Amino acid sequence: MKKLMFLILICLTARQLSQSHSSPPTNGNTSVGFFYSTLTPYGEWIEIEAGYHAWRPLRVARGWRPYFHGRWAWTDHGWYWVSSEPFGWAVYHYGRWFNDDFYGWIWIPDDVWGPAWVEWRYGDDYVGWAPLPPYAHFSISVGIRFTTRWAAPWSYWSFTHCRSFGAPEVSRHIVDGPHTRRLIRTSRSTGSYEIERGRVINRGVDRGYIERRGNMRINPTDISETRERSVERLLRDSGRDRIEVYRPGRTEMDQQKETRIESRRAERRTTLDFGRIEQRDREPRQDQIERRGENEPRREKREPVDPRIRDRREQPTPEKRQEPRREERRESRSRNEFRPDMRRDQGEIKRENPKKFERPQFPTPRLDRQPSPPTQNRRGTNQPRREERPRNR
Repeated sequence: MKKLMFLILICLTARQLSQSHSSPPTNGNTSVGFFYSTLTPYGEWIEIEAGYHAWRPLRVARGWRPYFHGRWAWTDHGWYWVSSEPFGWAVYHYGRWFNDDFYGWIWIPDDVWGPAWVEWRYGDDYVGWAPLPPYAHFSISVGIRFTTRWAAPWSYWSFTHCRSFGAPEVSRHIVDGPHTRRLIRTSRSTGSYEIERGRVINRGVDRGYIERRGNMRINPTDISETRERSVERLLRDSGRDRIEVYRPGRTEMDQQKETRIESRRAERRTTLDFGRIEQRDREPRQDQIERRGENEPRREKREPVDPRIRDRREQPTPEKRQEPRREERRESRSRNEFRPDMRRDQGEIKRENPKKFERPQFPTPRLDRQPSPPTQNRRGTNQPRREERPRNR
């Protein structure tokens, strides 16, 4: 009996050691160690591939998906997702999401901050969004570029009516699965990501379209940074909404780059194709984006141009002044003046152009015989005699 208990204890210990191990955070140049300590209380870390770590949230409701609990706000960065979850400051503004067949929703870390990493659809007075997968590579010059052919499944999408798009808790207004499938077929894709003054801009659905279809007005919201770690909250200040968000700098993220991660090994191979993921060393880092905004050349102010002058090059200089061209008036001639007159003279054809075409005058016919006087008919009236026509025999 004691030997059996000893063998069971050894097996359990070996299983725990195989599932949980310590490894340095690789994932390219991404500081996984910085997110490790703040996200561990809300989920678990899994080494889904050699050198790649992913985070999976725990204790979430059935049917949960990213960008579900929270609200949308219009800011200087475009559409900003304000999450009501404690880990939203990190997983909704950094990295990408993927819905694995075995592990469910997993988050792949990244070090580029954005207001929200989603793709958009609109139509039939509805607006939809879905989290971007790891195949979506962000480039400073291009924006979002997919490294493989990608069409987000219906489980990625969340649709709501335009009038509920700005609700404080948008999850209460998201449509069900069958309605979502129908909206994916009838809606159109839109949205883009750009770099402007050293910050990422999420264009998304046109703000005017949502205001017209939803019959409401969306006021802009300010964004302010705070040094309090793991914070993202919406405040009301002087009658205007303001978002406080924690955005760590590059130096602060590199300080915890060497933190060792206690993660468990993957029990099964994930369905994520790592060969299609762009190499992390080629991705733009946050400091490169900020540096581009600082080094962006300022546009010089041009002198006002006289609206009467369209092009300065068209104006003649005083030394080389060109005289205006005098247009010669052409006398209007009738079409008959250019009609040639063809005559034959000794077998040759001569063409002459008369100055004016004269219509030939024909003599009027002369009547030598006078009409016969009218005859009296039987009734006594004077009427002209009718000519008798010969009868056909």
